[in-house]
Amino acid sequence: MDYSSDVRQRFLEPAMAGVIAPDTGAVVDGAAQDRSLNLWVRFQVRADGATIERVRFQAYGCPHSIAAADRLASELEGQQVDKLKNMDMEALARQIDLPREKFGKLLRIEDALLACHAGLTGTERD
Repeated sequence: MDYSSDVRQRFLEPAMAGVIAPDTGAVVDGAAQDRSLNLWVRFQVRADGATIERVRFQAYGCPHSIAAADRLASELEGQQVDKLKNMDMEALARQIDLPREKFGKLLRIEDALLACHAGLTGTERD
C-alpha cells in the first residue's frame, strides 16, 4: 500500500506515543479494540479543569491507525475537554488519505476518546 509522507512519518516516529507519568496528576484512560480489524488503541489524557493538558497513546494497528492516533493526540493538547467527543473523523480520514474500507478503525479510535471524555467529565458515554 502507498502511504502519504505524513502517515509514514507518524507511523515510524509517532511524537505522541507513550504514557503519562503517574506522578503528574490525575490521568484518565480510554481504550478500544476490534480484533476483526487488528486494532487496539489506548489514550491517556490529563486535564486541568476544562482544558486538556497532555495526551499520549499506545496502539497496535496499521500505519493509518497509528498515524490517526498520533494526529489526534497532537491536535487535542490545549483544547477543551469536550473536543474529545467532537472529533471529525471524516475530516481526519481525508487528512490521512484513509481508504474507505479502513474507516471502522477510526470509529474504534473515536470510542477510546469518548471513554476518556466520560472519565474526565464523570458522564455516561453518548
